[in-house]
Amino acid sequence: MSEKSLKDRIVIITGAGGGMGSAMTLGLAARGAQVTAVDTNQDSLAALARAGEGNSGGGTVLPVIADITQPEECRKIVDQTLSHFGGMHVLVNNAGIGMQTIRSNYMNEPVRFWEADLDRWQRLMDVNWKGPFMLSSLAAPHLISQGWGRIVNVTTSLDTMHRRSYTPYGPSKAALEAASSGWAKDLGETGVTVNVLVPGGPTNTGFIPSDAPFDRAALVQPEVMVDPICWLASDDSDGITDCRFVGGNWDTDLPPSEAAHGAKAPAAWPGLGLQAAWPD
Repeated sequence: MSEKSLKDRIVIITGAGGGMGSAMTLGLAARGAQVTAVDTNQDSLAALARAGEGNSGGGTVLPVIADITQPEECRKIVDQTLSHFGGMHVLVNNAGIGMQTIRSNYMNEPVRFWEADLDRWQRLMDVNWKGPFMLSSLAAPHLISQGWGRIVNVTTSLDTMHRRSYTPYGPSKAALEAASSGWAKDLGETGVTVNVLVPGGPTNTGFIPSDAPFDRAALVQPEVMVDPICWLASDDSDGITDCRFVGGNWDTDLPPSEAAHGAKAPAAWPGLGLQAAWPD
């Protein structure tokens, strides 16, 4: 279907150096967006910036090397974006690390929760949960002040969140999913929305070890994230908040808003709860 120009959008994407982050960065730039691409890998960011040069949509890629687990680095990301592009409209919390950072051969030797090294546990939680919280906290006041903005968090499937031998990765994404729903409610009536975007299954990225017994061509490909993130960054998604979108369910043969409807569900599975003792 026709692609809507995003030439007036300024986007921050973390974990932009590869996989889904790289795909989303190049997809947004190709539609005209100005993108701050954040990662810790200088070589990956340099390659990404080169790949984004001269795209037909007129977008640009600003590479920023930063560690999102550090408060001063998060502030640097926001400050450099505002200084270089003159604004900010969309924050995509995509950066994440997986179970291979807890144990490299975790697929063959699963990590029972009491076996997780505390320092590695903390690093994973800081990247997957603390970083998105800090960046969102910094972005929110600016987005509220302009009356328009997007926060998009990349989480995972429910079964991964509570899978055996998947601590701390599963719980880190469960925290971000729950936070997404809560933040969306906090931002109600501000013009700023919060949604979740996931690929919809095991994805052909570095999260899948190179020696894993999978046909990588049969995995979900990172590019399924491109059309949903471009739609979420556009005015067409105004008023859509507290939802999770599955990239693998996005039908590119449909007009974008129809595809969005088919790929959308409430964030954080609210139908499973409604048991809290709370006045609202």
